[in-house]
Amino acid sequence: MQRPAWAEVDLDAIRDNARALAALAGTPLLAVVKADAYGHGAVAVAKALAGVPAIFGFGVATPEEALDLRGAGVAKPVLVFGPAPDLRPELAAAQVAVTVGSTDEARRVAQSPPGSGTEHLDVHVEVETGMGRNGARPEALAAILEELRAAAAVRLVGLYSHFAVAETDLEFSRQQLAALRAAAEPWSERELLLHIANSAGLVRLPEARLDLCRPGAALYGFNPGIPAEEMPALRPALSLRARVAAVRDVRPGETIGYGRRFRADRLTRAAVLPLGYADGYCRALSGQGEVLVRGHRCPVVGALSMDSVIVDATDAGPVHAGEEAVLLGSQGNETITVEEIAARAGRIPHEVTTCLGGRLPRRYREATT
Repeated sequence: MQRPAWAEVDLDAIRDNARALAALAGTPLLAVVKADAYGHGAVAVAKALAGVPAIFGFGVATPEEALDLRGAGVAKPVLVFGPAPDLRPELAAAQVAVTVGSTDEARRVAQSPPGSGTEHLDVHVEVETGMGRNGARPEALAAILEELRAAAAVRLVGLYSHFAVAETDLEFSRQQLAALRAAAEPWSERELLLHIANSAGLVRLPEARLDLCRPGAALYGFNPGIPAEEMPALRPALSLRARVAAVRDVRPGETIGYGRRFRADRLTRAAVLPLGYADGYCRALSGQGEVLVRGHRCPVVGALSMDSVIVDATDAGPVHAGEEAVLLGSQGNETITVEEIAARAGRIPHEVTTCLGGRLPRRYREATT
């Protein structure tokens, strides 16, 4: 039995977005599929992208995410951005690359065999250029690279950094890029892969399109926060849908939901949808969001429940249980975008999709294979 609320993912849209971004960048892509591919489903997305020639590999946040991809048969390179202190043998055996961002990490990696047999551990070194989060300061880079270079079971693959404000501050981003280039210059003969550009950097800073680009948000068709006029034409890949569970008439003066936050001022046709904030539909949309029913925008009324959303469907016509409602996506001539939901909820677009819970089934559609 299928749950009557689901997230629908268009894999062809993700492929098309990848091709468009790669054409713009002129360089291979390390597609970011962390956080379950921003809620789209990491395994399904990685498998869909594996056949796109411009995809160099995939970026994840945790070792577990990387091993899930390998367990599902994804063979292209995978880089773990976050720490992986306890799983190096497994990662080496699975040919997963890890990040080193300090002299202590470099020493531990160099001194501990990655696994049995002839496996080696691929390493990218992260350089701190202004994010203030992880990574080695440029002055520590020489010691780190020499430590790793001397380790027989380590293979140095790349140097990278993270943009902090490529969405809004190009000058600071150029300073970060210059810092990465300067740090890498003494090691240019090593042919290490250089990468720094996220979605915003890829779009806004042509000079940051180095050996790889690392799109995340743009890959899934939404704006990471750059000026709208600068966004390339991309296709949103995810929609959120539910079937109306019940319809009831609310008389004038009656209330809806916890806290009685909505009081009807007319005879109101209320439609109940079987999902709620436990599924990741943000509670801040209480009294703020809109849902498409029969192609009409219907306001969310009352406080969102853990497992239900109620909308005022009075103006949508004779709505009945079982009809499809769209919380994110298109229906008829109307569209609710991830950017709109983020603005209404006081969030960023990334949160809208990554917060969609695991109990929401993902339904995948594609015309190509």
